Amino acid sequence: MGAPGSMKVVILAGGLGTRLGALARGLPKAMVMVGGRPFLEYIIDSFTERGFTQFVLLVGHHSDVIESHFRSGRGELRIEYSREKELLGTGGAIREARHLLGDRFVLTYGDVLRRFDYDRFVNQHTDHALAVYPRMTTGNTAVANGLVTRFDKSATDLPYVDAGFSVVHSEAIDLLPPYGVCSFEQIVYGGLAQNGRLEAEIVDHTFFDIGTPEELARTRAALEGAV
Repeated sequence: MGAPGSMKVVILAGGLGTRLGALARGLPKAMVMVGGRPFLEYIIDSFTERGFTQFVLLVGHHSDVIESHFRSGRGELRIEYSREKELLGTGGAIREARHLLGDRFVLTYGDVLRRFDYDRFVNQHTDHALAVYPRMTTGNTAVANGLVTRFDKSATDLPYVDAGFSVVHSEAIDLLPPYGVCSFEQIVYGGLAQNGRLEAEIVDHTFFDIGTPEELARTRAALEGAV
């Protein structure tokens, strides 16, 4: 089963890194250094290793740092940018980038790295699909018979947690309001789940995160030890 050709990987990379404090000063969160490389490089590599070559980076805070580093890509790697002029939430950022995304795209985040067979994932799931893992403390997702039956970003007692990546048809963007700040996850995942349109795949807990100083320290210890 091969990579899905020109399917784009959309990375939400406009995070402010507020919880990282001085560790992210002057940088977008995704550009914090790990093992001498920006964390975002690891994320892009995790997809190029599975044959993906087309990326759209949704940028905002210090976007020039990301753009000057990655430019338009290299070799077969192609990178486009959607620049957020004001904070619009994940929904607003994706809505503003719709013209770049194609009919179907992979969505992920600039602060979470997972080594995964993404090529198999997008080929196996022909409809909208969300990866989830069993909750360790709190959970925002319920699953039954291979489908997400409930998604509530504010919930804490559901048995699963979204794992930070999905494959989505661009028609789902129509569920978002036409303007203003909004959450893609709450509106789109929640709406698709209510209509029985969001497939679920349960994955394990293995991932690297840089959301807090403690998580960044653990990620640096793991990845720098592997270099």
